[in-house]
Amino acid sequence: MKRTTRSIKKLTTKIINSIARVFNPAKNSTYRSLDLAKTLIQICKNESSAERRSKPSPDTILRRLHQTSENQFNQILEELNAELLSKLDLPKRPVIALDYTTKPYYGEEQPTLVSDPNLPGTNLGIRFANLSIVEKGKTYTLKTRQVGPFTSNERIVKEMLEYTERFVEPRIILLDRGFYSVKVIKLLKSRKQDFIMPAKRTGPVKRLCKKFKEGEISPMIDYTIKSSDDSARVKLVFIKRKTEKGVEIHPFISNLELEPREIARLYGWRWRIETNNRELERFSALTTSTSMKIRRLYYSLAALLYNLWIVVRGGSELSRAHQFKRILNSFLWLISAEIKREPRPPPNLA
Repeated sequence: MKRTTRSIKKLTTKIINSIARVFNPAKNSTYRSLDLAKTLIQICKNESSAERRSKPSPDTILRRLHQTSENQFNQILEELNAELLSKLDLPKRPVIALDYTTKPYYGEEQPTLVSDPNLPGTNLGIRFANLSIVEKGKTYTLKTRQVGPFTSNERIVKEMLEYTERFVEPRIILLDRGFYSVKVIKLLKSRKQDFIMPAKRTGPVKRLCKKFKEGEISPMIDYTIKSSDDSARVKLVFIKRKTEKGVEIHPFISNLELEPREIARLYGWRWRIETNNRELERFSALTTSTSMKIRRLYYSLAALLYNLWIVVRGGSELSRAHQFKRILNSFLWLISAEIKREPRPPPNLA
């Protein structure tokens, strides 16, 4: 625990000092850069909001965030995430997963929002693409990105793979059924990127599932996915699962020639990104702001704190989120005391 405590203190101090660089308050401002950075960390840690604070006031926090450069903020977060990633003991070629998560939005329509009838109390949402390493005990968020209603899956996959390759060489990428398309498959194959994803239950796939269930075809066959103007060759894999209702057949596509049991085992790792998305909410700030910039910054900062937690755990089950937050809170208090002891510049009397 002492080693964990020292690690959190060192990394927390580095994170606060780095985030402070995005703020540029006047020399005689009541709240300095470090104050604002520490406050942001506290808001995310507590799953709270700027609107609930009195010092600094909500107006001060939100105004300062609006004044920041989002590009600079993201660059700093990327640098911090890269440093945290270097502290994880990962396989040489880790498995990665790409998924979408949609957060409900209660307000008027905006061009960057998406429509989702499954959201609680609204059909408008802010959608993020989340790219994660999904090794056991080390589900690490590599990148988050807001996705608009007209952003293509092909563009997201290409962008995320290019980003990943700056840090690691991915062994396999796990995708959900929403990425099932000729364009995405051809992109993956052109990059020589191994992949696994569920097949869409189109008419032909349903008929092949039935044939497999009746023992007429093998559990892996060559298959051609077609669009209106193109096609792509893949391996179509059938996996049997026993349920209370009987035997179900789950079709998957891949470029890998692996046993169905191995395909099922590897794809099971994708659920770690689902857990990742839920756990990330433990560090997400709340807000009533309609600013997409504010919401993106909050979400990216939540991902950073989640990654810090993963690094501190080092692949073990400890520390739990509440233990991590308690230690983090104590260091935020110590950092606050240090900030107050720093001498302030004299007021400008000119």
